[in-house]
Amino acid sequence: MKKVSVMQSVTGLLLATFVMVAVGEATPAAATIIGEEMIRKTVTGYITENMPWPKGSVRIAFHSRIPAVTFSGEDIVCRVEEARNEDFIGYSNFTVGFFDKNLFVGERSVRVKLEVSRDVVVSDGYLPRGTDIRRKDIKLIRKWFDRMPSRVISSLEEAVGKRLSTSVRQDTEITRNMLRDPVMVSSGKQVQVVLERGPIRITTVGLSEQNGSKGDIVKVRNLSSNQPIYATVVEESLVRVDF
Repeated sequence: MKKVSVMQSVTGLLLATFVMVAVGEATPAAATIIGEEMIRKTVTGYITENMPWPKGSVRIAFHSRIPAVTFSGEDIVCRVEEARNEDFIGYSNFTVGFFDKNLFVGERSVRVKLEVSRDVVVSDGYLPRGTDIRRKDIKLIRKWFDRMPSRVISSLEEAVGKRLSTSVRQDTEITRNMLRDPVMVSSGKQVQVVLERGPIRITTVGLSEQNGSKGDIVKVRNLSSNQPIYATVVEESLVRVDF
């Protein structure tokens, strides 16, 4: 009887151990699936919060499909790792990191194309070379860019009063390199010369020996003394000498 009791105890212990092992193996660790929609939402949110552009002026296009990722754990979160020297325009790669209770468990690179909309000055009709631009000659439109434009004019005031260096058709974008300050003083033409010093103001007539736009310093021959002087162009056919 004693031998049988010992055998029963050993058998019961082995069965209990087997049951415990079987139960442990039958309960897999919880898994979290991060889908494409969540990854896109995370990247979009990061761009919106960190870009230098006004909200609503950026168009975001994901370059390709983003496969879902699976990690063990129930508290998986994802966030975009901060990118240095990011211009937030054109093609960019953003790295999405995955964390389980603040412990890094993986990452995924996401390629995105960013386009920024800006106001652009365009011609409102055909404008020949040499046209001094008036307000009615131009208009503003919105245009998308995938790289930062360097010569774009975004305000009408910046173009009005400038002279076109080339002919343009209707709806042509007006850029800075197309514009010149209009010539207000022409070589060989008479100009009024104003000499100013405090309350003293003297006016005489001179002959310009150079072309010049507003703010330019040109050589002028004083017709009274026949001596050359240098004067600043103030407006049409008017120069000023400070003495």
